[in-house]
Amino acid sequence: MAAKLELSDPIVNMAQESSIAETDPLQAPEARFECPICLAWLRDPMQTSCGHRFCRKCIQSWLERENACPVDNKPLDKDHDIFPDNFTRREISQQRLKCPNVVRGCLEDLSPLDVEIHLTHCKYGLPKLPENEKLRCNFVIFGCDAKFEDEPEQQRHMEQETQKHLMLISQAYSKLILSNSASSSTAAIAEQANFWDPPSKNDANGSMQNSSNSNESVHNLLRSLYEKIVVLEQKTREQDIIIANMSEQIAANNLAMSKLSLRYCNGCYLWHITDFKNKINQMRVNHQLMHYSSGFYTSPNGYKLCIRFNLSPKDPNSIAILIHMMKTDHDNSLDWPFSGRISVTIVHPLESFHNMRETMMTRPELEAFKRPVQDLNPRGFGYTEFTLIEDLFTQGFIDNNQLAIKVIVQPV
Repeated sequence: MAAKLELSDPIVNMAQESSIAETDPLQAPEARFECPICLAWLRDPMQTSCGHRFCRKCIQSWLERENACPVDNKPLDKDHDIFPDNFTRREISQQRLKCPNVVRGCLEDLSPLDVEIHLTHCKYGLPKLPENEKLRCNFVIFGCDAKFEDEPEQQRHMEQETQKHLMLISQAYSKLILSNSASSSTAAIAEQANFWDPPSKNDANGSMQNSSNSNESVHNLLRSLYEKIVVLEQKTREQDIIIANMSEQIAANNLAMSKLSLRYCNGCYLWHITDFKNKINQMRVNHQLMHYSSGFYTSPNGYKLCIRFNLSPKDPNSIAILIHMMKTDHDNSLDWPFSGRISVTIVHPLESFHNMRETMMTRPELEAFKRPVQDLNPRGFGYTEFTLIEDLFTQGFIDNNQLAIKVIVQPV
């Protein structure tokens, strides 16, 4: 497999300084003239015995650290397997490129390898800062005193310090309002009232302009920035609404999926009772407190049931587990009373042979198995003393403060 260059590779760092061609899409070289290492125009091109071309400095620096071609990973000897490629050198020298300052008026046609030297003295280039002068933040007039070595560093600052710049703008605007109020309260109130209004078409004397050009410039800049802030706030609000709607949709989908799983479980339901210790303590305080599971179905259009657990009315140190029939919209298509086999299991989280399992057959004469007339048949059927609470804790049935109860219902 061919070796891959990492961003920390010194050759890549060297490439970042090699030519303006790598940052300007209009100056990008053709693939046959591009060095695979620095990704810029080939400089003093060399060809390897495996048929690849590189800049002389790039391939020599590479072979000082590696003994294989950077492209296909074939072994290379720096003294015997690389050769000058004069044909490619002539082809590159015959290529002509426009100066990158063509948009400012420079019409020079240059060899790709001469562009960098030309830019150092091109009269159409951007003026260079004095050696002791650094780039300043665009919000320097509002009080940001940050300085930078280069434009990328300046750009990162602009992206990361948005909140700081907005605060400085707000402070500058407040100071401007206070200053105008101090000089002339009446004029300031009128100016604030009409600040965002467009100028009158019939006002030939420009009465709405500020008393000085500097104040007018600051007002225009603040207005432009304020409008951008308003637009950004509107977009942020729109995104918040979209996210809220998507969250609601996801919650609705999750709820629908959970209901589907209950409907298509074929009568096999696993109930995880969370916060079990707290529920037990609450039931010991209030013996009438009971907890019910979600309703599940024996088939997509079958019977609907749920599980109930509470403290045993006979022995408060034991738990009771009972089954309740629930009402559906298709009860008229089912046979009543319900008849079948019900298996109740308290699941051990680590060792299945420790599971506590009991199986019971329904009794059609009982009210608990007749067709429900309410959403939940208040009559249940099951075990009023299934097991001692202490045994659940001592035998390791409680895992992460939750108890798992599995019920299998098989109609017959």
